[in-house]
Amino acid sequence: MPRKGSKQPYKPRVEYKYTVMDIADLAGMTRIAVNVAKVRGKIDPGDFKSVVSFLVRRVIDKRLEGDFFTSAIGAGKRVSRGKSRVHILGKRPKKTARRK
Repeated sequence: MPRKGSKQPYKPRVEYKYTVMDIADLAGMTRIAVNVAKVRGKIDPGDFKSVVSFLVRRVIDKRLEGDFFTSAIGAGKRVSRGKSRVHILGKRPKKTARRK
């Protein structure tokens, strides 16, 4: 018990903020897909417990689909590389002879 007249110890108030875009990044989804899940009642972005349970379900679903070694986090950011023109045509590039 603090003494009478002493100051209260300084405890900074910590606030954590997240957006729908943050949730989408963590779930490996687009922002629109998260909004669809919100409309369908699968997630309430205002309730932290709902957000955590949604993310856990998302990770478990990804694991059950067969992606055992990849997490659901960041899966939406994967970009497929375009094929080069040579591979599209099915031809190999010509090897040039080296001159000595």
